[in-house]
Amino acid sequence: MTQINERIDEQTINKLGLRLSEKSINAQVAPNARVFEYPSLDNVFIMENDLYGNIMPSGFCFLAFYGQHGLIGKQLKVETLKKASVEEINNMVQSNNEG
Repeated sequence: MTQINERIDEQTINKLGLRLSEKSINAQVAPNARVFEYPSLDNVFIMENDLYGNIMPSGFCFLAFYGQHGLIGKQLKVETLKKASVEEINNMVQSNNEG
């Protein structure tokens, strides 16, 4: 059985400076799944499951943020997350927030 917490490995967490979130968010979180705060961007989260508590497929995470009507987000490859700058993540948030 694959452990859920392998969706985002320690190397990625350390490289990006992700920190476990203690904020209460309006989403279901699967048992053993983690929610991280993205550094430098307020209320932007990297999750190991989607907003409904569904575990992300291997190699994927969920970028979550607050839009006009509450918490929204999109599936994201972990490799894309690792390569993206803070500006690129912010652009993803802004472009999805407008839609």
